[in-house]
Amino acid sequence: MAAFEVCEFGLSFPNPIIAGSSALTGNIDSIKKLSAAGVGGIVLKSLFEEQILMASRAEANKGGVIYGLDEIDDYIGYYERKHSLAEYVALIRAAKQETGVPVIASINCASEGEWTAFASDLEAAGADALQLNIFALRAQDLGAIVRAVKSRIRIPLIAKIGYYHSDIAQAVRDLERAGASAAVLFNRPYSIDFDIEKMALTQGAFYSGHEEMAHPLRWISLLHGTTGLPLFASTGVQSGDDVVKMLLAGATGVEVVSAFRRQPESVISAMKDRLGEWMQAHRFESVDAFRGRMSQASSRAPAMYERVQYMKYYGDLQ
Repeated sequence: MAAFEVCEFGLSFPNPIIAGSSALTGNIDSIKKLSAAGVGGIVLKSLFEEQILMASRAEANKGGVIYGLDEIDDYIGYYERKHSLAEYVALIRAAKQETGVPVIASINCASEGEWTAFASDLEAAGADALQLNIFALRAQDLGAIVRAVKSRIRIPLIAKIGYYHSDIAQAVRDLERAGASAAVLFNRPYSIDFDIEKMALTQGAFYSGHEEMAHPLRWISLLHGTTGLPLFASTGVQSGDDVVKMLLAGATGVEVVSAFRRQPESVISAMKDRLGEWMQAHRFESVDAFRGRMSQASSRAPAMYERVQYMKYYGDLQ
């Protein structure tokens, strides 16, 4: 029987398939279903930095205006009322009572401002770890945010970043130096589109596609063995084969969202079944036994990971 268990930064995940932050992880009923289906961990639907600020300022009778733009303030005020900090704390407590897997709180943030003081509330509620979805373009901001939050909590801090950095390897090193416990590659940026008849800005593709896993697959392959941080894959993971690929690249686990949008229970089961079949076929008794087997550090042709497109189409690579 293949062993799926993954142990990192003091937490034990029954398997490497983790439900990423989404609407599915924002209410206790769907969280219970994900847990019953056998997911390895749950990242709760994210709070936003702005929500925390509004909640704290409202309590202090300081008003709710943050950006000074009425339409933005109205939207954030509405969202905060629908999903307040107090409700989030209650969700953490309920998830811990109803599931037997690690429950990870999540915050979308872009600065190391006053909101960081509330990170300790999420720890006190029982969160096993805190994931920061950091939308900061400058590498120095990443370290500053992690350090500010790390000073407030003792639970593991996981940093999820986007791929819009001039040097992703340096960004991961900055996270490690700042005290992060793990990194997630990558945040999926909000997608835009244009309605050319109305000449209006619209939302682009909401869900990720299989082809988008190329970004985390490449960078986890490149970074495995070069950092002490466990690396989790996010974006584009749609099947059990994709899970195997990310683990071969060096990922500790995968965060899945889009593939769960219809029937998460059947997707989780199919992913676990495929992972087990593959491991049995290749005679691996544990996930640790093959993690990173196809990373750049383990390759006899490491240049392929960085320049394979040129070699394949203009060279002799078969």
